[in-house]
Order: sequence, then structure tokens, then C-alpha cells
Amino acid sequence: MNRRLANGCTGALIAAIIPVGFAGWAAFVNPWFMDELGSYLLFVVSPWLVLGGFFGALMRGGGAWKTRRHVLAFLGLMGVMLGSHIRPTPDAVSTKLLVFGVDGATWDVMDRLSLPAFESLKENGAWGVLRSSEPMFSPLLWTSMATGEVPDEHGIHGFRTQATDCRSGRFWDVASEEGWSVGLYKWLVTWPPAPLPAGGFVVPSWLAGQPDTWPSELSFIKEIELSRRLKRKRVEQVRPTWRLVLSGVRQGLRWSSLRKGATWMVRERLTDVVPAERAWRLQLLRVWMDRDVFVAQVHRHEPDLATFTTYATDALAHTHWELMETCNDGGDCPPWGRAVPDAYQQADVVLEEVVALLGDDAHVLVVSDHGFRAFSEEDLGRNFVPTTERLRERIRAEIGPVDVARLGHKLTVSFDDEVVSKVALVEWLDALTQASTGKSFYRWEAIPNSVGALGLTLRDERMDAQRHASDAVGGEPISNYAALTPPYTGEHDIDGVVLAAGPAVPLGGLVSDASLLDVAPTVLALMGLPASKEMSGRVLWGDEMPRVDSYDHLSPAEVASPERTDVEADVNTEQLRALGYIE
Repeated sequence: MNRRLANGCTGALIAAIIPVGFAGWAAFVNPWFMDELGSYLLFVVSPWLVLGGFFGALMRGGGAWKTRRHVLAFLGLMGVMLGSHIRPTPDAVSTKLLVFGVDGATWDVMDRLSLPAFESLKENGAWGVLRSSEPMFSPLLWTSMATGEVPDEHGIHGFRTQATDCRSGRFWDVASEEGWSVGLYKWLVTWPPAPLPAGGFVVPSWLAGQPDTWPSELSFIKEIELSRRLKRKRVEQVRPTWRLVLSGVRQGLRWSSLRKGATWMVRERLTDVVPAERAWRLQLLRVWMDRDVFVAQVHRHEPDLATFTTYATDALAHTHWELMETCNDGGDCPPWGRAVPDAYQQADVVLEEVVALLGDDAHVLVVSDHGFRAFSEEDLGRNFVPTTERLRERIRAEIGPVDVARLGHKLTVSFDDEVVSKVALVEWLDALTQASTGKSFYRWEAIPNSVGALGLTLRDERMDAQRHASDAVGGEPISNYAALTPPYTGEHDIDGVVLAAGPAVPLGGLVSDASLLDVAPTVLALMGLPASKEMSGRVLWGDEMPRVDSYDHLSPAEVASPERTDVEADVNTEQLRALGYIE
């Protein structure tokens, strides 16, 4: 019995060398890895101890001296792991300006919650409403903030687009030309990524269709994000999970994020998970992983200018706004009913950690591309949505290339006005009639400051199951152009948020009449660089310098190779469907 016990102990200790050794290696290459020592010991080390002890007890031979040797080896490895766990993180980085994006953020939600990091910025800097513009689709809005120009000038109109379509220089292009190193983390319309001459890193956002990053070592985070779709498309050379994990640990992934991911994979395989829970958990998990990688890369590269954008606030508002309203009213609330508040509180935690990386002389700017709100009373009860794909197919076949996206009960048709005639498009829409009324199916309207876009709503909104089954549009079933749905409760709003803090920002200042077009001039002013005369916005903080004529020579469209990647094949349509922009 004594020998069997001794062998069991020896086997347990030998087996534990593997997880303890991995933890020591991981913490050595990534000082942030061991952020939950207790759960690592419980979920990883303990099973190895049990298995090693069981198989060790079944073996014959051994001796007390071997046991002591393995005990000493194990204690040494434990010392390595514990030492790595308490290893101090590097000093504050030299980053001078952080632009922190919170997609779809609204004061209506933020003012209800306890958000210490955002509240600290308000107390120590300035804040206000950042006015968005129609059409409120994120790719063109984030590009308007980056360039200081409207879509007709910068050239980004719809979702099926890429960085090389942008005709205007963005604030990081200007910074890079002036010798600033830049770290871009998931700013929209940055795919395919281009090398930055002054150094840094680029990780494109959720719209990217391929896992390209710069440098390529960071592609693992995009491979994880896109893996299911890549496999369905039969893209070759998708790395197995274990290789992605090892690559991720080297680049900053923490144990807590790996634990959350593994726990979710097990839960999803063993239980029936409703879509609302899946969206909630995966959106938050994605942001935790993004936080891990961004923090590590900021320390590794120390970019002068860094940007980080979280999209969970908008994505979960699209799918969980009604649940949030129910929970606020005291109704029966599942755990994912707090998905929207959870996303805001997560963004606050990430912001607090990222700001802690910076020195006292750094500036922080927080922006959102639009806000979010409950549907107005006139929208409630409209249990249908216009659909996008058949309309897009017909226009493309009969008029020219367009993009069609949905926001609530409204469609936006985006196009390059140098390729597609707006007059011809309007005439075609007017001729697309509904059989039961004999009138045009769509009512169209021009969108201010956007020659290359039209807004569409249904002229006849008396949509019910009978009409949906029997009516026709342009000689085709009406079901090709509209779908019956449960009631919607939330949509984009024009009032977003802006906060800033730093030496050039007045304490307690209230920003008024700020717009998306003010972001680029303000970022450049905070960097001590001039805006261009083509930027119609104003400088909110920082010293205004004499403006240069243009930065168009820095635009991706000017500096990119003439060979262009096929946008239709590479845009992330899965995410567009999940957010309801297309069906």
C-alpha cells in the first residue's frame, strides 16, 4: 500500500510537470497570461494530478528517493509559474494618443450604468454628444471620422468595400508620413492591411473577409474570428486550434480568455444554446481576446498613436435591445437579458486597463459612430422588413453595381456615382410597381451630403400574411422584397458619444455641436499636425495649425497596387446577416 501510494504521488507529480511547464513558458513569453492562477490550478493542473496519480498507482517499482526527486522538480516548476504570475508588467508605454472607439454607444445607456473609466474621463476632461449622419452604416461613418470628409469625398458608401476604395488620406496615414508609429486595432475599412512605414501594427475589423494582419503574426486573432466561415468556404491551410492557441499565447492571449473560450465550446456541444445566449457570450469573448492582444501589442510596439474599437455594444444592441428594455421594466430576465449593459461595462473595464498603460502626458479620445434608441411609436407594430438581396441582384443586372443594406424599415442603396447613373436608378425604382396598388413599390429619398446613395422605404406598409403570400412586385412574389418578422424595438440613433482627456483638454468641458467630421481634425491637432482644407470639421481640442491643401495623396486608393481583391468574395457576409443589415 505504501509503495502504491508513493508511486501514485510520483505519477501525479510527473504528470503535473506538463501543465505547470506550459504555464511557466506561457508566462515567460506573455507576462499577462496567468491572470487567474486559481482557475488554472483547478481546471488544468488538478486533472493532470489525478490522472498521473491513478496511472502511477497502477505501476510497480519505484522508491521514496524518486518521490522526493519528483517533489523537488514539481516544486521548482511551481516556483517558476508563481514567479511568472507575480512578474511585474512593463512600465507605462510612450503612446501619445489613444483613440478608443465604442460602436453605437449612447449616453441613454451609459448614464444608467456605473462605468468608472468613462466617468473618470468626464471628470478629468470633456464630453458631449457626437452627431452622426445618414446613412448610419458603420463602414462609411468610421471612415468619415478617419478622413474628416463625407462619403462622396472619401468613397466608402456601403458594406461591400475595402480599404483600397478609400480616396482620402486618414489621420493615421498623415501620422505615419510624419514619422509617428501607429497601432490600429479593428478600425473599420482597414482591410487589406498595408505596412506602416514608421512601424506599428494593423488588425482589421469584423468586416474583413480574410485573416490578413500586419505583421502577419497577429493573423491568429482573425483566423479565430473567421474560422467557421473559412472552413465552410473550404479555404485551405486553416490552422488547427492548438496552433492558434500557441500563437495567441505568444501574442498576448490570457488564460482567462482561453478558459472562457474552452468553457463555451464545451457548453455549446453538450447543451442546446439559444441564439440570444450564443451572441451574448461570443461577442463578449471576442472583446476580451481583443483586449488581450491589443495590450500586449501596445507594450511590444509602443506606437505613438493607437486605436482600439469594440463593436459588442452595437452588435448586442441589434439583437438584445428588447431584452434590455424588458429587464429594465422588471420582467422575467434570462442572464443574457443584460447583454447590452454587459457590453458597456466590459468596454469600461477595457478602457480602464488601456488608459492605465499610458503616461500622464498622453491624450485619450473616446468616440462612437452613432447612438442607439428604441423605435419610435410610429415604427412599432410594423412587423416586416424590406429585404436586400433580390433587389440588389436586379439592380446590378439592369443598372450597375450597387450595395443594398438595411437599417430597421429602411434600405440604403449605395453606389459609385461615376459608374452608376442616379437618374437611371431612380427611373428604374419608379418603374418597379406593386401588383395590388399599381404604384411604385419603393418610396425613395435623397440622402444629404451623399450623392452616391438613396434611402428607400415601402410605399405600402400594410403588410400582413395574406398580402405577403399573394402580392407581387415587378412580376415577382412580394416575398422576394419583404419579410414578415417579430416586432423590432431598437435602431441606430444620430446622437453618439465623445469624451476626451489629456493636457490639451479642459477639465469638465461640455462639447456642443460636435460631428463625426470633427474627429480627424481634432486627432491631428492633438498630435500637433495640421488638418487639410478638404476637412470640413473643426478642431475640438488642441492647437489648430494652418491647414494644408489635401491629404488625398496618402489615400489607400493612391498608394495601393492596381490589383484589387474581389470584394464580393471576401466581405464578411455572416456578420452582416447577424446584425440584420442583409438577409
